[in-house]
Amino acid sequence: MTYPNLDWLIPWYVDDYITLNQEQSRLLENHLIHALDWHCHTQLSAYGQTLKDLAYDLDDPRVPLSVERLHAYADQLKILWRVIKIQIGPEVADILATASDEQLAELFENVEQRNNTFKTEYVDIPLDQLEQKRRKKMIKRINRWFSEITPVQKQAVVDWSAEIRPLAADGLDHRQHVTAELRNLLARRQDNPDFKGAFVDLLVNIDQRRSAHYQNNIDVNTDLTLMLLAKIERSLTPTQRSYLLGRIRTFSADFEKLNCDPAAAHLSTHETVSTQVSG
Repeated sequence: MTYPNLDWLIPWYVDDYITLNQEQSRLLENHLIHALDWHCHTQLSAYGQTLKDLAYDLDDPRVPLSVERLHAYADQLKILWRVIKIQIGPEVADILATASDEQLAELFENVEQRNNTFKTEYVDIPLDQLEQKRRKKMIKRINRWFSEITPVQKQAVVDWSAEIRPLAADGLDHRQHVTAELRNLLARRQDNPDFKGAFVDLLVNIDQRRSAHYQNNIDVNTDLTLMLLAKIERSLTPTQRSYLLGRIRTFSADFEKLNCDPAAAHLSTHETVSTQVSG
């Protein structure tokens, strides 16, 4: 699994946006060790239990999984994600507070490049192409989790895709507004005594910056997607249900087996990387 490798994967991802100096890299590594230790000891059990509950709900095909129950699972995931942002926000702020003007220029240049890529791929294309892309992506996800999709399920995806409201333009506008707020915040990182609190608020409550129109369309699409999943669950073949339950239970077992010793995980990861490089 990816989880034990996050101590080097995350810095690698960060490096795609901003080049850290040696001291900042050490600070990030130390923060990551503590954050992963906290997450492993306090959060993974909740993930494992959620997966167990989901497997229980899916086990009996005579009792369909309701849209309301799926909403409850979605809300659980939102809460867990919010807790993570609250935990890591102050530490990310500590690193950004030390960034030079040159580093921030690099950061926002890379953010702008990704926004432009998003615009090209999802905003500047005809709606029929966007719908086709959305349909293919959902079918791919269903195949990954449920095994081969049936004709009935494929038609359900086609119907769902036709009803989904376009979000890309509003999403891009939201990205740009958040980027502007972050840019203004970081411009005063040295003389703003509440910089850390303001940054954490932006990170944790970023969804609250959405326009009412954008949020309404997200809510509509969420309902449509959960209704699709409920419909597909009711149409699962015995083979598909068995396949799905196997995947969920495997993930649940993997969470239970993870080593929560950050030092051991850190050492094991780098030993593996060294072995692969030398081999």
